[in-house]
Amino acid sequence: MEITELSPYKGDTWRLELDGETSVYINAAMVEDYGLSEGRELDEDTLEEIRCADTLRKAKKRALYLLGTRQYCYNELYNKLRSSYTEEIAHAAASYMKESGYVNDEEYASKLAEHLIHTKHWGLRKARYEMLHRGLDENLVEDALAEYDEDDIDEEITELIERKYYAKIQDYDDRRRTVAALARRGYDYTAVKRCIETILEDQDEDESE
Repeated sequence: MEITELSPYKGDTWRLELDGETSVYINAAMVEDYGLSEGRELDEDTLEEIRCADTLRKAKKRALYLLGTRQYCYNELYNKLRSSYTEEIAHAAASYMKESGYVNDEEYASKLAEHLIHTKHWGLRKARYEMLHRGLDENLVEDALAEYDEDDIDEEITELIERKYYAKIQDYDDRRRTVAALARRGYDYTAVKRCIETILEDQDEDESE
């Protein structure tokens, strides 16, 4: 196939006409990278390579846009790209972001664990489910959550009870509903009951004084 016309189209897109019949639209970077010019002959394999390279460029651009909105782990970014691109292109773009340092699953796991536990006030069970659901490796998830011991979680539970449920733990039925509500956040029943008992004991001591 001969390139019979090569001209700017819109923005940084160029129009490539082959044999005076077929039009292909590619980015200006492809024109430069492949040294394209009018009169040059292209075989099917080279044309397909150019198309794939142009699609990969678009996928990388999309990946950078997504990463500009928030942090992603590798699998999360791959799945997002997979909705618009082939498996091969999505994998190549996501891998490029990882190799370039834009994607760091270990760092992401650590920050996500901190956000789920300290900001959203989720227990380890719910945090673990969410992290795995986002596509993080199980070992990375366990390592990130291992940073939070029993005292850390008890502190989160206690803070949440005192801020949101303090008035409800005085009555037996309300206390039972409070335990259930905190369990839905992923906190362990035993830990919740322990924290409630501690708060009530402290309250009794204050009243006796």
